[in-house]
Amino acid sequence: MKHWPTLSFVVSIGISTCLTGTGIAGPECAGTAPSSTAALAELATAPGPLKPKPRTGPDVLTPESAATLAKDERIALLKKATLLSDPEKQADILCGLIRVMTQDELEEATKTLLDAQRAGNSWSQDVWNSLWTQWGRVNPEGCLAMSKTGAPRPGSNDLNGLNTPDDYRCLMVGWLETQPEAAMTWARQPQDDLREATAAAFAITGSAKGDAKQMEAAILSVSNNELTTRACFREYFDLATSTGANPTAAEVYDRLDAKLQPAAWPEVMRRLTASDPTAAASWFEKHGNDRGHDPSATAALVGRLAEKDPEGTAKWAVKLPVSPENQHPGVIAYTKWQEIDPAAAKAWAKTQPEGMMWIREPSQRPAGAVQ
Repeated sequence: MKHWPTLSFVVSIGISTCLTGTGIAGPECAGTAPSSTAALAELATAPGPLKPKPRTGPDVLTPESAATLAKDERIALLKKATLLSDPEKQADILCGLIRVMTQDELEEATKTLLDAQRAGNSWSQDVWNSLWTQWGRVNPEGCLAMSKTGAPRPGSNDLNGLNTPDDYRCLMVGWLETQPEAAMTWARQPQDDLREATAAAFAITGSAKGDAKQMEAAILSVSNNELTTRACFREYFDLATSTGANPTAAEVYDRLDAKLQPAAWPEVMRRLTASDPTAAASWFEKHGNDRGHDPSATAALVGRLAEKDPEGTAKWAVKLPVSPENQHPGVIAYTKWQEIDPAAAKAWAKTQPEGMMWIREPSQRPAGAVQ
């Protein structure tokens, strides 16, 4: 491996690696608009977590320096950098290194980084952002296919590729940068799962260049794709509630095209629940029977309300609708009430019709019910 005289550091087990370079290791997933078709995405408004801080200093490996290394040297350096104990020092090397990797290098780098993480090593988020953005530049569809392998469990990193929503957004940043037309064509097609829909939504909403009306029109253009449409509303409500008179999520919902309201319903409930559960309950009283009603979002609301008033929430929640796939919301509130005042909860339960799901003792609940 080549030695570069102006920079050296020693990894924790005593291996010396010499590098060179000053300046910034290319902004990955940082929100630069595609140069060939700038109107496709105003990525300067990308969510904050996608924007790595600039990396400067004598220990930073720039893409320019990384490009002078042979492929086998880059892979060797990648593996040595993984031995560093400081994630930020790792990122100083890896971000610039990844920026110039080809597909075969990316495949090996992805496996190396995932294997190390599964063994307990943590990485700077900037490293992951750099990796997925480079995949977007080099072979986005190959990365999407790779990411369908492994074990897709919530909160896990057992997929052999992209895992989190921001991973998918970073992939789209790289794709829009190098092949904007192809990226937008893919984004307008129905996606296989909500994770892919997140990437598609990032492109669709970015094409509006920060204009809420344009964004609504862009979402309408893909409204036949249910997953993508729903995934668009995070960015849409971020924008719509921060413009003009700063309307609430409920007010934005009322102004939306009726065709989009069902897909927006869960996002409205999520935002109202997070900011003001009482207001969310009032909104639910008015819109609970709307076509977009989402049982999971409703359950989250009941859980928040039950934290402060489990008795009142239980008596309200037992009247709410339930879907076959979800626990009745009344169970959530009643369980909380039992924890705080079991005698009162059980006394009330005895006044209810026998055998109803929300008044059963924990040991009697159907399999899968939340304890």
